[in-house]
Formats: sequence, C-alpha cells, structure tokens
Amino acid sequence: MVGYRHDDPITTNQKLVAGIVSGVITRCVTQPMDVIKIRTQLMRRAKKRGALKKISRRIFWEEGVMAFWHGHALGQLHSVISVGSQFFVYEMTTRSVAGLAIDESHKPALNFLCGVMAGCTSTTLAIPIEVIRVRQMLVHDQYRGFFHGAKNVYRSGGFFAFYEGLSASLLQMGPQVGISFTTFRVMQRLILNFLDDPHDKPGQVSTDANRHRPENLMLASTCAGCMAGFVSKTLTYPFDLAKKRMQIGSHTASDKYKVPSQAKKLAQCQRLSDCMYKCYQKEGFKGFFRGWTVTILKAQMTSVVAFTSYEMICYVMRKFYL
Repeated sequence: MVGYRHDDPITTNQKLVAGIVSGVITRCVTQPMDVIKIRTQLMRRAKKRGALKKISRRIFWEEGVMAFWHGHALGQLHSVISVGSQFFVYEMTTRSVAGLAIDESHKPALNFLCGVMAGCTSTTLAIPIEVIRVRQMLVHDQYRGFFHGAKNVYRSGGFFAFYEGLSASLLQMGPQVGISFTTFRVMQRLILNFLDDPHDKPGQVSTDANRHRPENLMLASTCAGCMAGFVSKTLTYPFDLAKKRMQIGSHTASDKYKVPSQAKKLAQCQRLSDCMYKCYQKEGFKGFFRGWTVTILKAQMTSVVAFTSYEMICYVMRKFYL
C-alpha cells in the first residue's frame, strides 16, 4: 500500500527503486499525450471543436510520428526524478508522522500534508529538466539533446531560466500530489474492502502486507488512480496552465532552426499574476482550463500507470522478500 506501514517487510530504499521503475513505465506510456497537451496549452487562439484531432494530425504531417516522442529522453529523466522522489518522500514523511499521538480523524489531513511535501520536493528537483523538456517538445531543433537544450535555455535567460514557472509549479504540484495520494489511499481502501472476501484466505493474518489478492489490488489501484488523477489535476489545473506558459517565458525563436507552425505564436508570460490576468482578460474564465480534456486524460493515465505499477512492483518485491 502507498505510504508507510509498520508491517511492510520491504524497506524505504526498495520502495524508491519501485518508484523509479514506475516512473520509467509511466513516461513510456504517456509521452505522446504530454506533447499534445503542451501544444494545446500554449496556443494563443481560442479552442475550437476537434482541436485535439487537428493538433495531432498537424504534428504527424509536419514533424512525423517521432515528434510525439520529442523530449522523451529528458522526459524519462524527469519522470524518474519526479515520480521516484514523490513516492520516496511520501514514504519517508508518512513514516515520520506514523508514531505521532494524534486523533485518528486528523490523519487524512496529515497524510495530505505529507503529499504536499512530496510534491514540492519533486517539483524543485525536477523543474530544470522540465523547462528544457517543454521547450524541446515545442521547437525540437532549437533545444535538441540535454546539453544543447540546457545551453540555449541559459542563453535565453541565464541561470534563473531553468526555474521559470517555479512559483506556479509549487502552487500546483504541492496540493496536486497531496490530493492525489489522499484520494488514492481513501478510494483504494474502499474498493479493496468491497472486493476482498474474508473467506478467500482462511487463517490469513491481518499483519500480512500482501494480504490482498493481486487481481483485487490491481483493480483497486487502477480505479483509485483514475479518480486521483481526475480530482487532483482538475482542482489545480489553472496553475498547470500558468506553469507551462511561464516555462517558455524567456524563449525566443531563432531563424536558424525549423519552427513548427504550432510553435510560432505562443502564449508566454514572466510572472504568475501577469499570466493569470492576461489569461482571464483574453479568454475569460474558460481560458484557465484550456487543454483540460487532454490534460485530464493524460493525468488519469499517468496516475493509473504510476500507482498501479508501483503497487504491483512492491507486491512482487514482498513475495521475493518473504
């Protein structure tokens, strides 16, 4: 189960390995949707019906099928750092607070704060890579490769260009991860209680960390992950939109590089308040949810793959450990 359990035989370091492997799997599955999501969020024109299909077709015809995996190498590094650190910090913080003498009714709030800390930590560690990756997915030739991309980011705005969008990232990812972990734990427990039959395993002791049947654990994790992705991303989405626009704030197009048509007119901003104001002024309240559909689909897929793969990897580890 996600979070610290006193009866869990695998160590925190082993769970870190599970988080890293989960991050690799998650990025492989979700990368194409991430490319489409970012293109949608950074378009200036108002969203039209069928925009997602139109964007996908244009990427395919102008840049080829491999364009859906632009920034994938950096995405893998970002995912390993982000997903791995989220699970690791959450395990560590929930372990630290497990022995506190507090009322049972306050534990969900405490678990939420542990998730916030995990989200803020992973964001701070991964944002330099995310800035390069976002620009690489927009103008691949200009930011190709890690070192070439880093050099051009530095040229565009100096050292602090690597931390563009940090304020929006912290405001988004802290609560998002907190909501995600809390929602997942609550929903997973409810579903497992519904699915599990106490007569399936007579004599099974309640302290067995693998006491749930693997098929039930997979189904519960999938459903809970889907719900966690939907709720957490929807509640924090405006900050995600602002973050992406701030991360290209210092980007300047160059005639030396081929620039896709969708990357020629971008919504860019330098400050969070300015980003929010311009978004509302030009597009109204709906503008805060530009690209929401593909983002929610991607968030749900990410949560499902990340949580389910993490849980099943931990399950296998316990089997080998025992």
